Amino acid sequence: MAQLSGWIAFDAYLHAAAQRYQLLAIRLARAAGDTTTVANVLGMLAYQHAATGKPAAALRYAEAAVDHTARSSPVVRARAWGRMATAHAAAGDISAFRDATDRCRTLLEHRRDDDPPSLYYFTPEQVSAEAGHALVELAATNPAHTRRLLAEATTLLSPLTDHGPTSGFPRSALLHGIHLAHAHLLARDPDATAATLLQLADRVPDVQSIRCRNLLRRIRRSAGARMRAPDGARALTAVDRALSAT
Repeated sequence: MAQLSGWIAFDAYLHAAAQRYQLLAIRLARAAGDTTTVANVLGMLAYQHAATGKPAAALRYAEAAVDHTARSSPVVRARAWGRMATAHAAAGDISAFRDATDRCRTLLEHRRDDDPPSLYYFTPEQVSAEAGHALVELAATNPAHTRRLLAEATTLLSPLTDHGPTSGFPRSALLHGIHLAHAHLLARDPDATAATLLQLADRVPDVQSIRCRNLLRRIRRSAGARMRAPDGARALTAVDRALSAT
C-alpha cells in the first residue's frame, strides 16, 4: 500500500509526498525481509528522480536497485536494469543506456511461473515504451545524434500510442503519445506533431492523471510557436479544449 500510494502521489505531481511513501515502503519491506519489493521501490525512486531532472540521484537509486537484485529472479533483475537504463538516459549517456537496456531485455527472456505478480506489466512491450521515452530524452541532450535517436523512438512509440483502446490501458497510450508528440516536435515535423496531438486530445477525457496532463501542457506550450499552419492550429485548439474540460 505504501508503494502504491507513492506511485499515486507521483502521478498527481506530489513529488515530495511520493518519495516519502516510497521510503516508507522500503522500510516496511526491509522489516519483512522482502528484497524484491525493496529493489522495485528503489527502482521507482530512480524513475521519479529521472523524470524530475535529477540524474545523479536517479543513478544512485538505480545502482542500489541492481545491487539488491543480485540473487533475485531474472524478471526482478530485468526490472532493475530497466530503471538503470532510464537513469542513464536522464544523464545523457547513450552507451550506458543501450548496455542497460540490452541487459534488461536479455534477462526478461527468462520469465518464470513463480515471478512476482506485481511485475505482471513488465513485458518486452513495456521495455520498448520505456526505451522510447528515454530515446526522446537522449535526443534532446545529444544533438549530434538527434535524428537517429528520434527515428528510433518514433518506431518504438508509434504502435504503443494506438494500444490503449484495445488493451484497456488508456493512460499508458496517452503517456506514450505525449512522448511521441515530443519526438515529432524535436524532429521539426509539424504535420506528424499535429496528427499526434489531435489523437491525444481525444484520449484526455478518459485519463485521470495530473502528470499526463501537465506533460501534455508542456508539449502544447513548446509546440505553440512552431505550428502556425491550419492543421497545427486545429490540433492546438483541440488540446486546449480537452485540457480545459477536465
